[in-house]
Amino acid sequence: MRFLFPEFLYALSLVAIPVIIHLFNFRKFKKVYFSNVNFLKEVQIQTSSSQKLKELLILACRILAIIFLVLAFAQPYFQKESAVNAYQKSVVSFYLDNSYSMEAVNKNGTLLDEGKRKIKDLVAAYQLNDRFQLLTNNFDGKAQRLLTKEELLDALNDVKIAPYVRDFQAIINQQEAVLLKQQNSNRQAYLISDFQQQQNFKTPITKDSTLQLNLVPLLANNLPNISVDSVYFLSPIHKAKQSESLVVKLSNHSAKAVENIPLKLNINKVQKAIASVSIKPNSYSLDTLRFSDLSGTWQQAVLSIKDYPITFDDELNFVFELQKQLSVLAIYQDEPLKNIEFAYQTDAFFDFSAVNQSQINYGALATKQALILENLKEIPGGLAQQLKQYVQKGGSLSVFIPLNADLESYKKFLQNLGTDVPLALQKEILNVSKLNLQHPIFTDVFEGSPKNIDLPIAKSYFKSSNFSKTTKQVLMFGGNQGLFNNYQIGNGKVYISFLPLETEASNFVQHALFLPILFKTALLASNFNTLFYTIGGLQNVNLKNVILSDKEVLHVKGNGFDIIPSYQQSAAVSSIYFADQLNKPGFYNVFLKDSLQHVFALNEDRKESDLNFYNLTDLENIFQLSGNQIIESKEKITTQQIKEVNLGWSLWKLCLILTLVFLAAEVLLIRFFKNQYVKSKTIKY
Repeated sequence: MRFLFPEFLYALSLVAIPVIIHLFNFRKFKKVYFSNVNFLKEVQIQTSSSQKLKELLILACRILAIIFLVLAFAQPYFQKESAVNAYQKSVVSFYLDNSYSMEAVNKNGTLLDEGKRKIKDLVAAYQLNDRFQLLTNNFDGKAQRLLTKEELLDALNDVKIAPYVRDFQAIINQQEAVLLKQQNSNRQAYLISDFQQQQNFKTPITKDSTLQLNLVPLLANNLPNISVDSVYFLSPIHKAKQSESLVVKLSNHSAKAVENIPLKLNINKVQKAIASVSIKPNSYSLDTLRFSDLSGTWQQAVLSIKDYPITFDDELNFVFELQKQLSVLAIYQDEPLKNIEFAYQTDAFFDFSAVNQSQINYGALATKQALILENLKEIPGGLAQQLKQYVQKGGSLSVFIPLNADLESYKKFLQNLGTDVPLALQKEILNVSKLNLQHPIFTDVFEGSPKNIDLPIAKSYFKSSNFSKTTKQVLMFGGNQGLFNNYQIGNGKVYISFLPLETEASNFVQHALFLPILFKTALLASNFNTLFYTIGGLQNVNLKNVILSDKEVLHVKGNGFDIIPSYQQSAAVSSIYFADQLNKPGFYNVFLKDSLQHVFALNEDRKESDLNFYNLTDLENIFQLSGNQIIESKEKITTQQIKEVNLGWSLWKLCLILTLVFLAAEVLLIRFFKNQYVKSKTIKY
């Protein structure tokens, strides 16, 4: 047991006062004369014993009353193990949740305002020379410095709702980054939040054992909410006047079903589609919107519903680009393959060209959405290196291996890419036995599920290795042999035909599947734009075909912002990074000087859409805390309440109660303890 104010223990010397009074009773005695002293003597003995017991009990009550009154002022407590440094200078970190869920209203106003009041109550429990950190979901750089009481209260007034969501572990890590630098200090951390349930959270929080962590949960109401979560297109490429199919996902975060929620799609501020959606309780719904008649290049789309009172997730912004042409380049060695050229010339959407491998402009490869290696006998080292960079940056490469191929050259090239390699030419008849109809290559190629389909036949084929499994998808099977495979390499795709195109080797080039396969390998090039990004996420926006000189910079403009992002160029992709400089949902344009290079969309994080919250038992398990480290929500947090949380279990209230008990006992003894007289027999003389 320890004392908060041990100097009051000197007042225990006051115990001498009732002792002195007891030893030196200054009352004046009155003489009474009796005729028979023998009888008086027997009665007086019994009365003196009773009186002495009464006086001793009163003395004990007075002594104990003084002792417990002094102890109440000294404030004894049982110290917690985590409060060893309780009387050192305190360094305190306050985390105040300022996510969208803190806009909810209870009887004390918004949760954010209530959280600010809680921090003010907490600060009052600390000394003038203590220092404080104020951390919010913004994770600002200024949150890394310590503040005085006055500075903290000023900063608290500036905290606003922000579109960022942080997980508990990241918050603790941010607090530890500041607190653990403070040596010889009492380090404490508070989390003030509604403690909304976090998706897929399973692992308990890990924290430094020297950090004293306390939670202040704010009581929020569970509210029903409908959110627009995501969208995706059934077709990876978008052309003017083309019919589009957009799949939308809406979620119902309530225990009641919702019927006929109006859904609206605007593109470039023009309404393109409407629908109504019904969703089961605590479930989601996928619906398809169809629209057409698009024009221009960049399409800025907004998918919206009307749902109150939670509105931040009622709109989803996304961007896609209409392509006028798709550039395809074929690389040949001696003569180009006319079948490939004729195939692409059947559709004006494809800008097809062919070049001899000795005349390649390597600088122009990045402008091509798809490359085709047409029966090259060997792959030169320089070309191999350029093709690898092209694929990693997001290009689509199709490789057709000829009968007279230098297999060692192809092995070296394909191994460097990370794909399977041709091992040997097999001269035997092999029928294509199966197609991977689940692959996007064959989407929309067949009407319904094809039966007894006519498939290519090979008289010669290349037996391939089976090293690559994680990124490989076999599109055409010949028994257990993959004859046409797809590989994901970096941000791009590689298609390899182990079925030669020469007519003496197979009928693949004359087969009806050849044209749709050529078209789809180009259309499925992986450098299409991401539809939208999330505020507070990893804000790397991928760009295509943007190369900067040393003195050139990009500008991002939109929603009142004009920033210069960080530009990153790697072997795989070029991108911009803007950290937390953009924190408003909407559309943003990327400019190089006055030339528009890219458009992207930002949305709020949907993690806040599900308004369910952890209870006290959940919090104890997640943060591995005892119950007294969770300060339950009350009208006001008292200074004494905080001291009990920080120091341990205070006993001053018990001492004060015992003081009153012993004072009351003294009064009762004085008033009701009567001297007992014992009658004796009459003595005759």
